[in-house]
Amino acid sequence: MRHVFGALAGIAIVVLGGCGSHQSQPQSTTVYVPDPAGPTGAPPAPVTQTEVPASSVQPVLDAPPNSPSINVAKVVWDSFQAYLEKVGRVGDGYFAITEDGTGGGSWACGEALCQGNFDGQAAAMQQCATANPGKSCVLFARDNRIKMNYQIGQ
Repeated sequence: MRHVFGALAGIAIVVLGGCGSHQSQPQSTTVYVPDPAGPTGAPPAPVTQTEVPASSVQPVLDAPPNSPSINVAKVVWDSFQAYLEKVGRVGDGYFAITEDGTGGGSWACGEALCQGNFDGQAAAMQQCATANPGKSCVLFARDNRIKMNYQIGQ
C-alpha cells in the first residue's frame, strides 16, 4: 500500500513539475467576435424552429393485438414526445389521453415524490381529466411503453 502512495506522489510531482514556466502569459482585452453570415451589413437571419425535435427515447408498442385503436392528434403526439424526453431522464411516468385522442395529461417521477404509495397513474389520469373537462381519459403509456394501438392524426 505504501508503494502505491509513493508511486502516486511521484507521479504528482512529475505532473506538477511539468506545468510550464513560472512566467505569466500576456493577457489581451480584445474579444474576437466573428462576422455575421451573409452580405456585409445584413442582419443575421432569425432562428426559428417549426418542428418538434425527435425524442431520443423511443416508444415501445406494448398493446395486445386485439386492443382498440385510437387516433392521436398531432399536438397530443408532440406532448407525448416531450413526456418521453422527461421519462427518459427520470425513468418513471404515465401518459393519459382522452378517448377521442384530442387531449392528454402526464405525470413523471421528477414532478413529485416517487417514494411511498404515490399513484402516478391516477395523477396522470387526473391531469388529463382536469385539462380536458367533460372527456374521459384512458392510460396511453407507462414509461415509454404504449398500451394501445394508435395512429397519429393531423
